[in-house]
Amino acid sequence: MSERTGFTPAMQYLRVILTAVFVIFSCNAAAVVIDFDDIDVYHDPDGGCFCDNPITDQYRDKGLLVDSGYLSGEKRPDGTNDNQLLGSLSLTLFFVDNFPNRVSFFVDAVYDQAVFIDAVGLNGWNESKKTDGYGGPFEENTPYIPHQLVSFYSPEGITSISLSTFYNLRVSTSVDNLSYDYSLPEPPVLLLVLTGFLVLLSSRKRWDK
Repeated sequence: MSERTGFTPAMQYLRVILTAVFVIFSCNAAAVVIDFDDIDVYHDPDGGCFCDNPITDQYRDKGLLVDSGYLSGEKRPDGTNDNQLLGSLSLTLFFVDNFPNRVSFFVDAVYDQAVFIDAVGLNGWNESKKTDGYGGPFEENTPYIPHQLVSFYSPEGITSISLSTFYNLRVSTSVDNLSYDYSLPEPPVLLLVLTGFLVLLSSRKRWDK
């Protein structure tokens, strides 16, 4: 009887932990996705400029601000938009209010260039990546691949991501299908927490015996 009395509260604690883990993974699944297709691109009948459709705070309600970004795209045959976020000399994404742990997007560049991408986060976290393509005479260059997927993960939270290219042209790179979420520690960390709890649970059972 003593074993049952000691085991039941522990099982209740385990249920609480498992419920919390379920909630965490449920929240992780609800990522913010921005494909930039929700805004119509204005096309000047006289030619216009790529800068006719600046993107700055249109996605502020989703926790995103943009610097040096412009909307580019056209209509699909079914009438929906096929848009991308176009960068000028550089392109910077700022995350506000909350800072995502995971960010991913597809990136392209003009003239088969490599794209240099710098992510900055809280507590001094930073990470840099380079896509395939020409990055200058002093880089290890690889053949250009269009629509490359880039992803970052920071347990601290990511505050901004900047993109630039070697040629420093008026138009440099484009971003599409931006996705980010506000997840807690990665699954291995949660598994370690659960393992530790199960060890404590086992110890308590032996103690109650």
